[in-house]
Amino acid sequence: MPRSSQSVSALREVLAARFPEKARRPEGVLPTGIAPVDEALGGGLPAGRLTELVSAAPSSGGQLVFFQLLLATRSARQRLALVDGADGFDPQDAPPDALPHLVWARCAGAAQALAAAEILVRDGNYAAVVLDVRGLPVRSLRQIPASGWYRLQRAAEGGAAAVLIQSTLPLVPGVPFRLVLPDSLPLEGARSPRAGLAGRLRVEKARGHEEALPSTLGLTG
Repeated sequence: MPRSSQSVSALREVLAARFPEKARRPEGVLPTGIAPVDEALGGGLPAGRLTELVSAAPSSGGQLVFFQLLLATRSARQRLALVDGADGFDPQDAPPDALPHLVWARCAGAAQALAAAEILVRDGNYAAVVLDVRGLPVRSLRQIPASGWYRLQRAAEGGAAAVLIQSTLPLVPGVPFRLVLPDSLPLEGARSPRAGLAGRLRVEKARGHEEALPSTLGLTG
């Protein structure tokens, strides 16, 4: 059996052992805790839908968005899953008290990451599943078949998890919501508290995408 298949099978076994029953949550949106992002989406990440966040410039705030989402789900006593396509996440950079609520799937490539994300979305125990493909070669990202993204969308439909795809270029065909972080953060901002810096992010909503769903705040877990 190929190594990638073994890793995906192992993920299924771990999830079955840790979470034998699916936790049901009401539909709605999941606030990220970042005002520019939540305003662009009508309140937060929509449950049961895909949202793509494109970090179009270096150090434009993609990692900041993830950390704030991690804190938001931790505060709401919810679980967050990170599918780390390039195995680039450093837990030492994360708030330590938020890590117990994080499931981290370390992957080696786009195909394995997409398969892991689909499993975690179908699992039903997460307020959000973040698929981070930043750091993967552009060529491999462009080779992801459209059918892979459609399978992920179908897995999300009707479920409670908000699915956030973090990329450096637009990837997902027909994605309902695509936001772009167009500017690099100023160097002096690196010394600012994360919460204050998050409020200064410039977020653009890509043209041609549907309007966000009405806000229904307060997912519970």
